[in-house]
Amino acid sequence: MKLTAEDLEEINPEVWAEGGKSGLLNIPPIEVKMQPGTPPIRIKQYPMSLEGKKGLIPIIEQLLKEGILEPCMSPHNTPILAVKKAEGKYRLVQDLREINKRTITKHPVVPNPYNLLSQIPQEHAWFTIIDLKDAFWACPLAEGSRDWFAFEWDHPETKRRQQLRWTRLPQGFTESPNLFGQALERLLEQFTPEGQVQILQYVDDLLISGENQLEVRTTSIKLLNFLGEKGLKVSKRKLQFVKPEVTYLGHLIGKGYKKLSPERIAGIIAIPAPKTKRDIRKLLGLFGYCRHWIDEYTQNVRFLYDKLVSPEPIEWTQEDEKQLEKLKNKLSTAPVLSLPDLKKEFDLFVNTEGGVAYGVLAQEWGGCKKANCFPFQNIRSCSPRVASLSTSCSRHRSVG
Repeated sequence: MKLTAEDLEEINPEVWAEGGKSGLLNIPPIEVKMQPGTPPIRIKQYPMSLEGKKGLIPIIEQLLKEGILEPCMSPHNTPILAVKKAEGKYRLVQDLREINKRTITKHPVVPNPYNLLSQIPQEHAWFTIIDLKDAFWACPLAEGSRDWFAFEWDHPETKRRQQLRWTRLPQGFTESPNLFGQALERLLEQFTPEGQVQILQYVDDLLISGENQLEVRTTSIKLLNFLGEKGLKVSKRKLQFVKPEVTYLGHLIGKGYKKLSPERIAGIIAIPAPKTKRDIRKLLGLFGYCRHWIDEYTQNVRFLYDKLVSPEPIEWTQEDEKQLEKLKNKLSTAPVLSLPDLKKEFDLFVNTEGGVAYGVLAQEWGGCKKANCFPFQNIRSCSPRVASLSTSCSRHRSVG
């Protein structure tokens, strides 16, 4: 469902991220702490093309205008990059790896996507997805923490060279997702949805779901207005408003089911054969995110793990290419998985092979058994007692 004129009349236009204006939460400024004894971090600016510098001019000028960046003289400096996007515009990226290494991090409370999606009730049939725009920049950064995030900016037209620093939580900082996620979670505690409508949060992405279309619509509009009042901005272009099927965290979600989005599948299938161990780790990360859809996952990716222990440069054979195509084919034909009903009994079908226990977790739905996921466990790494138990139970077991 698209936003109608009636919907737009009920929504405060201040919530929309239009005209490049970012939000700002009324919360205590966030303090960032470094490991004791951390010396000044000084990394020279990387060489940047003239085209890249010119592409960053409107971005940096807008951020200075909003006060998200400010001039400074900091003992620290980390480089920035101009990353060209598909449509030809540029994106400002700061290389904060050295800062991230020395940050005292808090215990992460960002939810596991699989566990999060498992909380969607099977009977929920209507969904809204709200994507918060530049959400980290809505969190003020404490004055004493700003110098850590300084960078050098050489304006290609005025020829002025100066240092700038962030006054808000920067993108690319290891703690930003966790810190913003907690701030938003505390904010959402003040909001009450309509009826039996449920709200799920993954960092800056919100999913609203419910059985009743009208309740989901009412809650969606109320939440948009609430977020706008609190100082957050929403991408109108990315808003999925009261629909029977939505895309969330790379999954298509509908009544009682989830499946991999075509865009995610196409992106993985298009990746060429790896040439380095870094390429292989990237492949494993992408396939690993989809592992619950791939039966016998461990066996199918073992050849990639074997490459990680082989010397560089890696040797990519025709057999490797054949196995990669087999893995991609499993992904392109991945089944639709049922959302779990935690009030019902589960059936776990298990087999063991080569030190790995794998199987299918399923539930009865509509008179037949439907898969929830394809779990696996390396029983070589388990205790002998657990490994023995896993092998002896490698057929069928009901759990509930």
